[in-house]
Amino acid sequence: MRITAPKVFLLLATVMLCLSACSPTSGIFAGGNWQSSGLPHQHIRTLAVDFNNPQDIFAGGSQGKVFSSSDGGQHWAEHRTGLPPTVSINTLSFDATGKKLYAATDAGLFVSTDAALHWILVGKAAADQSFNYTALTFDLKAPQTIFAGTASHGVLVSLDGGNTWSSINKGLPPATTINALTFDVLSGQIWVATASGIYRSDNRGGSWQTFNTGLAPSVVVNSVQPDTNVIGGTKGLIFAGTDHGFYLSQDYGAHWKTSQESLVGTSVHVVYVDFHKPTTVFIGTDIGALRSDDSGQNWGSVGPGMPKDQPVFSFAWGASDYSQLFAAADDVYLFPGTSGGLSLGRLVELVIIALFFYLLYLLARRRRRPPKRDEAVEQAKEGEQRTKKNAVV
Repeated sequence: MRITAPKVFLLLATVMLCLSACSPTSGIFAGGNWQSSGLPHQHIRTLAVDFNNPQDIFAGGSQGKVFSSSDGGQHWAEHRTGLPPTVSINTLSFDATGKKLYAATDAGLFVSTDAALHWILVGKAAADQSFNYTALTFDLKAPQTIFAGTASHGVLVSLDGGNTWSSINKGLPPATTINALTFDVLSGQIWVATASGIYRSDNRGGSWQTFNTGLAPSVVVNSVQPDTNVIGGTKGLIFAGTDHGFYLSQDYGAHWKTSQESLVGTSVHVVYVDFHKPTTVFIGTDIGALRSDDSGQNWGSVGPGMPKDQPVFSFAWGASDYSQLFAAADDVYLFPGTSGGLSLGRLVELVIIALFFYLLYLLARRRRRPPKRDEAVEQAKEGEQRTKKNAVV
């Protein structure tokens, strides 16, 4: 097949058109920045994604508002029917079935079965409006089991989907504040992040043991995450976010140490392990979102676009094919942004592609127009042959 200049330009135009038509989260035209999703000044504190449909994103704020998006964070609607007039949404979480969305608030525990359109108060005795609910986690092997953390009543458990509750505080300090609860699916252990350190239960809340060796004195723990909560995670590797930075343990919490790149002067609000790649860890801090690609040893920024020193309180993967990372701050930010944009890396890619097609163009011209010297040689040979033929005649 002969390559001509018009064919080269047609191929170039086709390739560039395909690239520009690609998903904005892939290819050289992908946005490499954080982008606001349109909820400025809403003080978002928690995010939840419907794992039955990752396009459905939910956000809750300290101002008592719950927002939902059915198109991956492009547009939002506010819902609060059934919620008290003034309430702080501390945690949003789906149950094990993905059919019920729970909201842990400072005025009780609420549930919605219609994608946040309406909310009702959960429970009869323990789940009243005098309780400040701070955290939730679910036993995936027992869909009716709910564990709830509170600000002054420790940990509660319901075995019937929230209708009745009981306290499970054996081994916990009295009236301790529960900042986060995490159920380790692989081991069945429950981890608790508290104002008094880290605790773990090996018998589904029957009793608790402290795991603070190596942590800074008087540390407040905001988040605890086992690496094994994602497929391919390392057994025994646990991450913790505290008001004294980031810690990790490689022996199921028996000993803690800081990462190679110290974050001791930073308050870490949340730890989030990337289920796409378990060695990638995101943390939300007082200075924004940070990322580690080596299981929490070294840290760098996720990308530009988020306001400087913006505290981040929650993360969630969502949108089509779980292709975007959402971060809760004084807005909901998504990464990579859908507005595109060229970073230095993408500019280099464009230059390489342009050079490639330029070389193809030169090759096409060379095949279409042989060098003049070659033409002269051919003409001379033809003339010599004609001369010999005439001489013979």
